[in-house]
Amino acid sequence: MLMTAVWLFGAPEFSALVLSAATLVAVLGVPHGGLDHWTGRRLLASHFRDRWWLMFFPGYLAVGLAVAAAWFAFPVLTVLGFFLLSAWHFGREDQHRIAEIQRTKRSSATVEHLSAIALGGLVIWIPAIVRPFEMEGLLRMIVPSNDSQDAAQIVQWTQWLAMVLCPMAILFLVRQLLSDRANRIGSKGSNGAIEWSVWVPLATAGIAAVTPILVSFTAYFCFWHSMLGLSRLRSQEGLTRPQFMMAVLPLSALAVGGVATLGFLVRFGDGGPAIHAIPASLQTLFIGLSAIAVPHLLLHEWSDLAQRKQAKTEVMS
Repeated sequence: MLMTAVWLFGAPEFSALVLSAATLVAVLGVPHGGLDHWTGRRLLASHFRDRWWLMFFPGYLAVGLAVAAAWFAFPVLTVLGFFLLSAWHFGREDQHRIAEIQRTKRSSATVEHLSAIALGGLVIWIPAIVRPFEMEGLLRMIVPSNDSQDAAQIVQWTQWLAMVLCPMAILFLVRQLLSDRANRIGSKGSNGAIEWSVWVPLATAGIAAVTPILVSFTAYFCFWHSMLGLSRLRSQEGLTRPQFMMAVLPLSALAVGGVATLGFLVRFGDGGPAIHAIPASLQTLFIGLSAIAVPHLLLHEWSDLAQRKQAKTEVMS
């Protein structure tokens, strides 16, 4: 495992890449999921009042622990499931952004979900096709399994998924771009300003094809997905930017402190550069992310369903 990391990426450069990715995730990604109790309170307080947290925290933590345990019990199925769920969640967040700027008729639920998985997962599907050896090397460090075939099997299955989903992504992207063009012409009577967010899937695919996986994934997750989620959460809570920053700051500071400790251990463990700690650090980062991500995405999909149901009720009344 260690030799694979050193040979593929170069130990010093790779350790810096891991710690840089972890720092960005700490600053932007952790608050993105760390404020989920706000959403839980909004969903549950009307039914359970001040005791909403008795329902929220046990359920949320139980899902996260189950996901973490599944990495050890069923690594191949867990990683594939996590890839699909992550793609779906990324795509759904993008759809919410586009829905804010395009007032077009909603597609069927099946089309929306397929589009979300295909477009939102490009940061996963493209590397599986064009950078399979790099993906396998990362998975060998991340997946807590003694079976060296697990990583190869995950990459193979992901490639099969990508072969189906990437052509679908092209069709959905063309449809999205045409819809944006029609929306601009229809609303302004002539070509208005381009909404660059509809081009994000294409940019994501390009970056994922030419940069290391840790770079492309971190860039998409932190600088696009997490920023969208934080912006939407601030809007839902009705907070000003300073108020929201004060709420986010403690979570980011705590997470950055954890990353700094991890960096110290990686660099100075056992009296010198602890290169053997790099795979463990990467494994902790990704398993921890998945344990947070799964309850996070389920919670926010529940929140979206509740909002749509409420909006429908208000229209009918």
